[in-house]
Amino acid sequence: MPKKKITNLNEDFDLKLFVIIAKNNFYWIVVLIALGLTFSYLYLRYTPPVYQAQSVIKIDVVNNANAILNINNNALEQSASSSLAGDIELIRSRVILGRALSRLPLNVSYYCKGTVLLNELYTGSPFRVEATIKDSSVMDVPINIEFQPEDRVKISYRLNGKNNQGVFKADELIRLPELDLRITVVNFKVIIDHQNAIKKQAYFFIINDPETNVNHYIRQIRVMLLNQQAQTIQVLYNDNNTYKAADMVNAMVSEFNAYDQERKSERETRSLEFINATLANIDVELKNSEFSLEAFKKDNKILNPTLNASEDLTHINDLINQRILVQLDIAVVDRLEKNLSQNTELSSLVSIIAGTYTDPVLSTLIQNIQNLENEKQKLKLQATDENYSVKAVQAQIRNQRDLLMSSIKNARLSLQSKITLIDSRISEFENKFMELPGKEAELNRLQRMFDINQKFYALLLEKKVEFSISKAGVVSNNIILEKAYASPTPISPVRKIILAGSLAIAFVISFVIIFFRYLVYNEITSLEEINQYTDAALLGIVPKYKSEIPVSQLLVDKNPKSAISESFRSIRTNLQFISNDPGAKVIGITSTISGEGKTFVAINLAGVIAFSDKRVVIIDLDMRKPKIHLGFSVENIRGMSTILIGKDHPDACINHSNLKNLDFITAGPIPPNPSELILSPKMNELIDYLKNLYDVIIIDTPPVGIVTDGVKIIQNADIPIYILRALYSKRMFIQNLNKLIDENKMHKLSVVLNGVEMSRFKYGYGYGYGYGYGYGYGYGYYDEETKKKLTRWQRIRTVFSRN
Repeated sequence: MPKKKITNLNEDFDLKLFVIIAKNNFYWIVVLIALGLTFSYLYLRYTPPVYQAQSVIKIDVVNNANAILNINNNALEQSASSSLAGDIELIRSRVILGRALSRLPLNVSYYCKGTVLLNELYTGSPFRVEATIKDSSVMDVPINIEFQPEDRVKISYRLNGKNNQGVFKADELIRLPELDLRITVVNFKVIIDHQNAIKKQAYFFIINDPETNVNHYIRQIRVMLLNQQAQTIQVLYNDNNTYKAADMVNAMVSEFNAYDQERKSERETRSLEFINATLANIDVELKNSEFSLEAFKKDNKILNPTLNASEDLTHINDLINQRILVQLDIAVVDRLEKNLSQNTELSSLVSIIAGTYTDPVLSTLIQNIQNLENEKQKLKLQATDENYSVKAVQAQIRNQRDLLMSSIKNARLSLQSKITLIDSRISEFENKFMELPGKEAELNRLQRMFDINQKFYALLLEKKVEFSISKAGVVSNNIILEKAYASPTPISPVRKIILAGSLAIAFVISFVIIFFRYLVYNEITSLEEINQYTDAALLGIVPKYKSEIPVSQLLVDKNPKSAISESFRSIRTNLQFISNDPGAKVIGITSTISGEGKTFVAINLAGVIAFSDKRVVIIDLDMRKPKIHLGFSVENIRGMSTILIGKDHPDACINHSNLKNLDFITAGPIPPNPSELILSPKMNELIDYLKNLYDVIIIDTPPVGIVTDGVKIIQNADIPIYILRALYSKRMFIQNLNKLIDENKMHKLSVVLNGVEMSRFKYGYGYGYGYGYGYGYGYGYYDEETKKKLTRWQRIRTVFSRN
């Protein structure tokens, strides 16, 4: 069966390995969660809260007076209702905002300095400032104020690169070069407590420039269409002060309603202005004609004249009435032309002709312009002035205005022709009066002029009354469905979202770190993993010792019922499957690098074999880094190096351990040429000599991944063993193992996996390969004994040391 290719990355997902890596990196989760919670606390502590106030209004208008007076004029009704698009633009306009700001106490802004944050006090300031500006350059400049004992205040500010300061008396007029101030203390205790708390200038104020105020607040106002069918609009405003946010929205809605009512009654206002101006002129003419008539009667002593030609007088009176109406139409047309030439709003054009002039051509043109204006407002909700559709509508409006101007001129010519015709008819009848006696004719003429002016005056008064009633009847029917209130909960930052987001980010980063470490994790974890990459025999596993390994490293004699002892007995049993020939056996033990536990395995395997009444000797052939002498606590003054150079006889270098049947030969002094000594013929002679004395010879060879000294020894051994350490040896080390099998023909080479954390591998690696049967016998006895010896604090430290 072909084995998997060895790579540095984990290409397959192993849940158990992932859990192991997650446990090993659990501290990252703890650290990142702690950092996330710390960030959340700092962010929530030092980020100014943002509060939102909102109001909902329903747009509508009803003119009750028009219904009472039965004024049925389509143009008038169309101009009275404005589109929602226009109302939205109006609410967010600088006009409404400026009017709203003038109602609020925002001409002076009060601020309180905290340790980190800066708070606007709005109406909660413990002092008040009244200012008279002399130099506008002082506006929008922070003016620091420090309150001192005996009702004194220190004022300081920087203007034009110059520092200005002074100490003054509170509640008195303070005269400065740029402004006059009067500072009134509202709550002195609050001021002093805060100043003492932060140990620096705690308060300052800014005298706001109205235009700057508008520019600042207009960016924070949002007006949106809530429901087109219901004609509802929502007004939103965000601010760090919840009370200011609520007051701002309520002020804007109130000012919009007031402005809307003024706008709806604008036609009546302009008509009344026109009527009042005309009345002023007619009043002068009426008084003059009345004075002339009375003077003529007085001079000629005429009290009740009886005039003839009553039929001619009737015709003259009818013509006079017609002339009055035509004069009124001419006045309306003149006013209409003047406003149109000045690009006045269309509503003013409608108001001029409303109820006074009924020319269908002009009314139709004005109505067309009104419809185009409404269409343009709707388009501007979705497009800018540069949009093609908007430009097309604007072009149509200009064409209609030009056509209206031409029609006005034609209407004036027509009206003037009527005046000329009426005047000629009146002249005909007046010529007949010339035949009457001179005084009677003059009296009739004066009376006629008086009647003309009186009737014209009476007509204008009647129209004035009508429009006054209509103006009084214009009521803004915009309903405030939801009034803004000061919300106690900020919309930003949201505590739950910040905490949840920080924890989520911490978990995501932790997962990424763990997943990355899993992806690049290159350590061997189990026999099953080794079996995927090599054909070497899997001899068994050695559990990880949960306590500190003693210097002797020999454990099997101290706790024969422990899991480690049982594992070495299982390995001893499996050795027969590697080589079962009669005679002495040579077991060569090696690894890839130092630290994988080959010396530990060699000593304990020798001890277990010695328990079975076989004579065992351990040879420390790792002369560069000898350890056997440390395991048995002896000196290393003689050993393999002195034997191989012929200085000492093998019998003189054999040491006896405390364990029956177990001897050992140390490495001896470190030689300069260990490779030549190991490969010398005396090495083979020594092995043959020891075979006559012992049943099993265990050779602790140098790591073959670092040096090649021990390859020949492993190759000639009856039972070659390759040590790998769980969670320590790299996966690429298996390539060295395969290389020994394939290139050096070590087909008997078997593997022992050392340092396996059994709490993580409870499913019993080794089963299924023909090795390790009966492994679980006695497992846990030694652990229980160890736990009894450990204190609670030691057990806690042991748990964390595992992680």
